[in-house]
Amino acid sequence: MRRVLELTFKTSTEKTFTLQIQNPKADLTKDIVEQAMNKIMKLNLFDLSKGELVSIHSAQYIERSTRPLIK
Repeated sequence: MRRVLELTFKTSTEKTFTLQIQNPKADLTKDIVEQAMNKIMKLNLFDLSKGELVSIHSAQYIERSTRPLIK
């Protein structure tokens, strides 16, 4: 199964920006993810046309599995 951590932020122009992290740890807590998202916002790493990251919108794991029907 493939797992992605999807972090979504609100921007200064009231839009959202989503960052997907491949193969995250499976046991992340809300506090750890919030701390990481706050650090990402403070570092101001992204030059976005949607504005600067200003707050946390959401975070979620996305898990995908594939079941081949024909090989």
